[in-house]
Amino acid sequence: MTDDDTRRAEPRPADSGDSEALDEEAAEALASMDRRGYLKASLAAAAAAGLGGAGAGTAAAETADTSKTVDERIREHRTGDLEVVVENPDGSTVSGAEVSVSQREHQFRFGTAVNADRLINGSSEGDNYREYVPELFNTAVLGNHHKWRFWENNRQTADEATDWLLDRGLDMRGHVCLWGREDVGAIPSDIQTAIEERDAETIRERSMAHIEEIITHYGDDLTEWEVVNEAMHVYQLQLGVYGDRIDTEEPWSGEVVPWSSQLLADWYDKAASVIDENDLDVGIAVNDFNQFPYAYTDNRYESEIDHINASGAQLDTVGLQAHVAARQGEFNTNSDPDGRIDADRVVAEINKWADHGARVKITEFDTYNGDDWEDDEERADVTENYLRGAFSHPGVDAFVMWGFWDGDHWKDEAPLFYDDWSRKPAYDVWTGLVYDEWWTDDSGTTDGSGAYATTAFLGEHEVTVSTDSGETTEPVSLSEASGTTTVTVTVEGGGDTGDTQPPSVPEDLSVSATTDSTVTVTWEGVSDNGSSGLDGYVVYVDGSEDQTVGAGMTTATVEGLSADTAYEIGVAAVDGAGNESDAATVTAATDASDDGGSDEPADALVVDNYDGDPGWSSHRNDLGEWCGAGSFENGSGEVEDGALVLEYDNGGWFQEQINRSIEAYSTLVFEVGGADGGEESEILFDMGGVRTMLSNVTDDAIGTSTGEVRVDLASAGIDRSVGDLSVRLNFWQGGSSTLRIAEIRLE
Repeated sequence: MTDDDTRRAEPRPADSGDSEALDEEAAEALASMDRRGYLKASLAAAAAAGLGGAGAGTAAAETADTSKTVDERIREHRTGDLEVVVENPDGSTVSGAEVSVSQREHQFRFGTAVNADRLINGSSEGDNYREYVPELFNTAVLGNHHKWRFWENNRQTADEATDWLLDRGLDMRGHVCLWGREDVGAIPSDIQTAIEERDAETIRERSMAHIEEIITHYGDDLTEWEVVNEAMHVYQLQLGVYGDRIDTEEPWSGEVVPWSSQLLADWYDKAASVIDENDLDVGIAVNDFNQFPYAYTDNRYESEIDHINASGAQLDTVGLQAHVAARQGEFNTNSDPDGRIDADRVVAEINKWADHGARVKITEFDTYNGDDWEDDEERADVTENYLRGAFSHPGVDAFVMWGFWDGDHWKDEAPLFYDDWSRKPAYDVWTGLVYDEWWTDDSGTTDGSGAYATTAFLGEHEVTVSTDSGETTEPVSLSEASGTTTVTVTVEGGGDTGDTQPPSVPEDLSVSATTDSTVTVTWEGVSDNGSSGLDGYVVYVDGSEDQTVGAGMTTATVEGLSADTAYEIGVAAVDGAGNESDAATVTAATDASDDGGSDEPADALVVDNYDGDPGWSSHRNDLGEWCGAGSFENGSGEVEDGALVLEYDNGGWFQEQINRSIEAYSTLVFEVGGADGGEESEILFDMGGVRTMLSNVTDDAIGTSTGEVRVDLASAGIDRSVGDLSVRLNFWQGGSSTLRIAEIRLE
């Protein structure tokens, strides 16, 4: 490894550092621990000492605010404020103590699929494999050996690989209880025979028994199980039960639809029952592919999730595989998808799945289909886009790639290493983000009140405090982005340094980015000129304090500014004794507001007026684009007297494709009426990266007579520039009524 690699990897292997807070026996044990033991010991020590950071528990589903930038969301959701208070044994505070904060583990899960045989069987290639798995990842999943046939035929290999990973501190997901694909060896031979003979009883009994056996076998060692994999796409097990009731040519049109069948719900109900009966802390997940570059999966996957939640078990995780292929074509067209999308688009796509009562994980990321990529630099760029988008999304808990080395990858096209173990460009992206940009390594000195404050990425950290009498190291866990985690460290010695010398003035202050409401500035970091050490920076706007940032930060974003306005931004350095330098200043102007203005057209763009030309049943709207609906009390809706009538009772979806930029338009208009009035509070609205209740994006109410409900596109935060735009309404919010839509248009 290079020196830079050693620095990034150094917090990851099993070292512990010295800790005077522990007795000698505990310190010796800590020094010899592997990474898994270190984390257990550090968390236990934190709990025993009353240190900051409680367990996060199960978080609720959450969508991303697309009006904020990726970096803004990362700061909001992936970092927390940390305060270190240093005291003497008598309770007196210690100013001027040196404090360092060193991250040991991310709270977010960065993972990979692992080949069990490669991991546990000795070989020179396996040596590299075993080195990089615990160095680069904190979570893992077995690529094959937890699948039904593999597990029954070679449980020992699966168990040894599982233990190897757990012993090195990695979390593990279970992949998978059931997978109905017959051409990859995932189905036991007796079950394959039962499928061919349509022996429904054997399939039901054996599959239910297997779900119970594999979940209880691993217990709490695995964090969650994908109960059924790829139910939208492969369903051989269900064919053995339902036979011709499933239409294999058009599975969405058969008497039984695989992704909303009773058997699928029963499998999930069985898993939930096993977990409850055995008092296991294990989550339940779905997993499937083609959510990002395809449109056809949207409604199917959402209906599958809602079906399982309603009839099987409440899901904990929605898995998005994210196998990204580069093909020439317009993004999101089913015949020619294009996976080269930016981080904001990744976030908007994830939002489709982030409000169904479950958290989201990227479960199988890679960039395959090599001939269609320009080069590996382009693949690295796309990897960065998906990483940044997922990490910035508050509803996402993990990013798992489907193998990391070409020598062990389903398409021989893994993200990080070539077959000879030389590094691909995406290796630098992965390590640069996960262990550098998103990794806390900060230091400073306590101020006059004995406190040192910084902002740290959520996860496990070591806090080391040094005085003239010695050094103490404590573990601390940051699990909450809101509020401040405070840790009190008791040391011998130390005291007021008598420092009266301010730090140097920050240099090279410049404006790095602006919007119509924000200004981002950067500067060169400075050193303290006295003995108390640099504590942080104060950011001023027109002479008034706006915010403070930690000593390790050299950038800040000022928010809430007026559009098209000039401001003086100042940055001053502050040391641990409270001495403040003069402020460096720079003048910055915010961007002009984009309100549609002169671009607004004289004529409206009618999306659909339901006048029969083209007819609703043709699935074409007035723009010539696809439109459709389903799961309503009246099926896919009926056109009556020039209006589309949708009868809903906690169910139904509706979509109108626009598939063009609408930058010239400022307002979306529904001519609509409801049976009861007030239906805007029961309808989920989805357009241009915004997914929220209709009532949140309009000041108008739906009345019992047809009237206009207007949505200001800019105020709502809708991206009008995307080429695959659609208007989607979702009616699974608990309401019951009838909606009449006479027209949808843009003005």
